[in-house]
Amino acid sequence: MKDDRHHLLNGLHAWRDAHRDAARRSLQRRLQAPVLTMISIAVLGFILTLPAYLWILLDNARALSSHLDHEPRIALYLDATEPERLDTLEAELARLETVDRWTRTDADTALAKYRASLSDPGLLEWLEENPLPHVLDIVPAEATPERVAALREQLAALAPEATLVSDDEWVRQLNSLHALGLRILGVVAALLGLGALLVLALASAAELRERREEIAISRISGATHRFLRRPSLYGGIMTGLGGGILAAILLLTGIGISRAPLDAAASAFGLELTLRVPGLEDLLALIAVGVLLGWAGARLGSSYALRDAP
Repeated sequence: MKDDRHHLLNGLHAWRDAHRDAARRSLQRRLQAPVLTMISIAVLGFILTLPAYLWILLDNARALSSHLDHEPRIALYLDATEPERLDTLEAELARLETVDRWTRTDADTALAKYRASLSDPGLLEWLEENPLPHVLDIVPAEATPERVAALREQLAALAPEATLVSDDEWVRQLNSLHALGLRILGVVAALLGLGALLVLALASAAELRERREEIAISRISGATHRFLRRPSLYGGIMTGLGGGILAAILLLTGIGISRAPLDAAASAFGLELTLRVPGLEDLLALIAVGVLLGWAGARLGSSYALRDAP
């Protein structure tokens, strides 16, 4: 039992020493070529920053829209010759859970307000009857486009003779634009991520090609692909870590630069906007994506280079 434990501990120490040696050799190679290392880190940092910055802007634009008064309303216009129908509809609305509240404006009240707003009320004396309809201005209980559309269908079934007008069209357009922006952002992020992956793979493959003689000698000594690939993987992780940290710095810098113009735009529209800054979790996720891309690129490039190596 003690021999098995001793053997296991020796194996763990050997595994730790092998990885430590691979990480050390990879770090030494990058310190020996600081310019190329910084270029790789900068390219990855720029690629990560762009979609992250666009995502923050989209998120803040959605937050800005929440400050606007976009409470959707549905108006029912009824014939003024049927005042009893208005009472019936109000009773029906009171039973609907999808309706939050409503405002009733009968035709006589609307005409009186309009007459009072005229500089010469006598202009309406020639009217033989009130041309204005009764109006029920209805506010849905939920402002989501789906709920508003469902309520509109309910009201159309309750009052087929009424003219129904809804002002939630621009809310649906706003949500559609936000969804489109997220879709475009996803495509851009995927293309940039693929580009970064290929760039890192080429850099890893080029590094291994420069070590062709060292790899050939190591293979004669019995080195496996896993052993030969390990320094490249650590190099990719280091590059990804550096690129992720640079992207986080650039992202915070870009948001800091954008704060003043966004505050000025919000003030111009009379809005109170607090620009959302990425939190620690967002920055750590950005760095993690950089590390993942660095590792995946190194894995792809090293596998290709070792396959073609003598």
